[in-house]
Amino acid sequence: MSGHLILVSAEIQALLQFNQDFSRREGFELLVGNDGEDILRQARTRRPDIIFVAPQLSCQNPTCICRQLKEDDQLHGIPVVAVIDGNDPDERRHCIAARPDDVLFKPINQHLFLATARRTLGLAHRAFYRLQTSLIVQFGPARDQLRAACAYNLSSGGIFIATETPPSLNSSLCVLLDLPTGREPILCQAIVTWINDRDQPARPEIPAGIGLQFLSLNLSELFAIRDYIACHEQDHEGSGRPH
Repeated sequence: MSGHLILVSAEIQALLQFNQDFSRREGFELLVGNDGEDILRQARTRRPDIIFVAPQLSCQNPTCICRQLKEDDQLHGIPVVAVIDGNDPDERRHCIAARPDDVLFKPINQHLFLATARRTLGLAHRAFYRLQTSLIVQFGPARDQLRAACAYNLSSGGIFIATETPPSLNSSLCVLLDLPTGREPILCQAIVTWINDRDQPARPEIPAGIGLQFLSLNLSELFAIRDYIACHEQDHEGSGRPH
């Protein structure tokens, strides 16, 4: 999806063997930095949504690139994930000192890369904002058994749906989100993490319903939810229990 960028160091590109089909399928544009200077240059000019670096190859000081990214006034808000050799005590120590937002230990694969990107982007946004909304959504046990309901709040990690006939706790559901700001509807899997019972509500101040955690968002879908929230967060206050 245009405008959504992931910047990786050249070593990570070589390890994971990304191609254009992979990034297009997952809905992002991939940028590759050849060294520390190139990573900094692209971070400043392209403003990626997240950066994956192998710090030990970016400069002689293993903490250099992470520190420069996190201490830069313009770049410090971009999540940085360091990929390191977990068997090297010095590398672990240097990495901790550099304070990246997350750490991956080699060997890594494309699945782990995507899971980390989803988690880091999702939690980073969810931690400071949950949008109260009246968005009409659909949910059900299967994609051909969906029913309409009103969402009470939405974050990039999950959704609270108002309903007086909740499914059981920990049950798996399909959720269909048709966001006004999105290019196409989002159909994803989710799990019921808590229930606000109609007769004995845990949160009397909010409607009866269910809190769901998203399980199967790809990156383009995660970005679409973040964009929708960003469009509305100036006008609303977040509310509700964590999903």
